Amino acid sequence: MATTVTTTVPPPSQEAAPVELARALGDPLRWRIVELLATEQLCVAHLAEELDTAQPLVSHHLKVLRQAGLIEPDRYRYWTYYRLRPAALVRLAATLGLVARSAPSGTACRRRISGADPPPSTPARPPRRGGPAMPDRQLDPISRATFARSIEALHEEFRGIYSLETIERFLDESIDRLSGARVVDFIPLFVHRFASERLRALAQAQGAIVSDVPEVLFVCVHNAGRSQMAAALLDHHARGKVHVRSAGSDPTDKINPAVMAAMDEWGIDLSKEFPKPLTDEFIRAADVVITMGCGDACPIYPGKRYEDWELQDPAGQPVEVVRRIRDDIDSRVQQLLGELVPAPG
Repeated sequence: MATTVTTTVPPPSQEAAPVELARALGDPLRWRIVELLATEQLCVAHLAEELDTAQPLVSHHLKVLRQAGLIEPDRYRYWTYYRLRPAALVRLAATLGLVARSAPSGTACRRRISGADPPPSTPARPPRRGGPAMPDRQLDPISRATFARSIEALHEEFRGIYSLETIERFLDESIDRLSGARVVDFIPLFVHRFASERLRALAQAQGAIVSDVPEVLFVCVHNAGRSQMAAALLDHHARGKVHVRSAGSDPTDKINPAVMAAMDEWGIDLSKEFPKPLTDEFIRAADVVITMGCGDACPIYPGKRYEDWELQDPAGQPVEVVRRIRDDIDSRVQQLLGELVPAPG
C-alpha cells in the first residue's frame, strides 16, 4: 500500500517587507537560485545539478525563498517546478532605487569641520531640453533581469530614435511611477505599456515620429473613471482616426469597478487598462487636452487646444449614476470627434 507523505510548507508572505526580501537573498546560494530561475522554471533535481549541491540543502533554500514570497511552486505531473514572482523583486528594486536616489553624492560627508574653509558652491545644472530630466543611473541587476524582455522589445521598437541607456532609464522611472498598483502580477506588463507610451509621446513631441491623426489627451484626478471612459469611448467611435491617451494628476491604484461595469454594458472592456500618472511627454504630444476636474495640474503649452469638461465624479457612485456620467461623456466625445474628423461631404 502506497503511503503519501505531505510536507507542510508555511504559506509565502505575499507582501513581505523589503528587508525580508533582502534577507532571503542574502545567502550566495539563494541568490544563485534566483539567477537560475530568472531564465527558466526548474525543479529541485535540476537546481541541485546546476549548483552541484545536495538536494536537501537546495530544498531548504527554496523553502526560505518561498516563505519570503520570492518564488512559487508549479506542479507538473509528478514534479514540482519553481518560478520567480517578479512582483516581489520589483518591490525590492523600487525600494533600493529610492535609497539610491536619496543617497548624497559628490562629497563623503556633509558636515562642516570647525575652522575649515566652506566648500566652493557648485553651479546648478541647467535643465535638459527635449524631455524630462532623469537621474544619471542604470537599472539595478534585479530589475534588469525582470524586465530584460521589455528593454529588448522597446529597444527594437524605438531603434534609431533612443539609445538603450535612455530606454532603461525610462523603464526604471516607469517602475517607480507604477509601483503602487494593486494588480502587482501585471506590473511588468503595465510598466512596458506605460514606458512605451511615454517614449512614443516624447518622440512625437520632438518630431522623431510623425502622427497623421489628431492626438487627444484626457486628464482627470485619479485616471480611474472619467478620463478612462472618455478615452475608451473616443477610441471606440474614432476607429483609428484619432489617437487617444489618458492620465491622472493623482492616479489611484485601480480603475473604478462601477466604471468598468458601465462600460462593459456597451461592450467596451477596461479590464486591461490601468491608472497612469500625468507626464510632460503626454501633454507635449497632444493636439487637444481635455481636463476633468483636475484644476491647474496640466502645464499650458502654446498651439494646443485646451478644454475643461465639468462632469460629476463617479468615485463612490453606484453603477446607475455612473451610467448617466458615461452617457454625458459619450455625447461630448462624439461632438469632439465631429470637430476633429469632419464627416466626408
